[in-house]
Amino acid sequence: MTRWRSAVPAVLDNLIWLILIAVVLFFATQTDKFLTPINLRNILTAASVLGILVVGQTFVLITSNFDLSSESTLGLAALIGLFLIVPPGSPTWGAGTEIAPIASIAVILAMGAVIGWIIGALITYGKMNNFIVTLAMLIVLRGAMLRFTNGQAVTSIDSRPAEVFNWLGHESAFSLPWLGAVPVSVLVMLGVFLIAYIVLTFRPFGRELYAIGGNRAAALASGIDPDKRVRQVYMISGLLAALAGWMLAGRISSVQSDLGEGYIFNVMAAAVIGGISLLGGRGSIVGALGGVLLLSIIDRGLNLMQVSVFWIQSIQGFVILIAMFIDAQKVRFRGVAMTPSLDEPAGERDVAAGGDAMEHQPSARIARGDAG
Repeated sequence: MTRWRSAVPAVLDNLIWLILIAVVLFFATQTDKFLTPINLRNILTAASVLGILVVGQTFVLITSNFDLSSESTLGLAALIGLFLIVPPGSPTWGAGTEIAPIASIAVILAMGAVIGWIIGALITYGKMNNFIVTLAMLIVLRGAMLRFTNGQAVTSIDSRPAEVFNWLGHESAFSLPWLGAVPVSVLVMLGVFLIAYIVLTFRPFGRELYAIGGNRAAALASGIDPDKRVRQVYMISGLLAALAGWMLAGRISSVQSDLGEGYIFNVMAAAVIGGISLLGGRGSIVGALGGVLLLSIIDRGLNLMQVSVFWIQSIQGFVILIAMFIDAQKVRFRGVAMTPSLDEPAGERDVAAGGDAMEHQPSARIARGDAG
């Protein structure tokens, strides 16, 4: 086996940063508005909601599961959050409860976690397929949004409760000389990524997730409870989707019953093109951040170039195909890397095969304290 083939997976794992640099240089040469402070803020602001969803999806994907319902959890949380604090009837179409914004925020975050637990329970206790369960939950939650509002848009008004609720998505924290006002939402997103990085890289919980995704049977033999961890990652995904919904509702101040529709495609694309494997057990949260920034940059750059919205959708679909292709090549070359070449001496083949096999055993990685 040629040595370069064993290095291909590492190159593919970090390809996102090369693509990101190339895309930035391309848009910077195409329009002089791309590197302006206001456009950079818009890119980061757009990335904040997507980024929080991607973090939740990353936890689920690492365990070799999917969560297609996160976009509907986001939409329902945004809608319920406003629905509980605004007056009934036109033009706000609220529930009329007009509870305190802090209570409303607590309700939607708890709701997100409960939705995640229900999904995890159906998958682990009910032994149901995760793809079908989350797809069904996506439809159920979308229907619930229509039921709550009868198709009307729930809108916040200029009042103290609305200002408090809108804080996360609307306010700025401080200013930087080269960027201007830094939105609170961007800082929250970066904080969520930092916490996820620490958990997945340094904590036993994160190492167990990689082990479950890499080899569930070996993880179970090592004393890990895969079902418990799966329920927990779905709760994390639901909680973060609700947080993203609160953030988005605060930014737009008006929630339609189709809010968040189609988000899941960008979420999956950002995670996978950032290096998170659809087969589980592999991927870096730092790479996922790169995927989030890439999609946000492409969207803003194409808008600045006044590309037709129809072409933008096609390009986004093409990016998703690229993400799937990259993930498939990672699987292919890792399989080749673990297969010894007939040209190598027998002793070297045995050592290489044995070393690689041990490296890919989750129980061995846990014993060493590695994350994946």
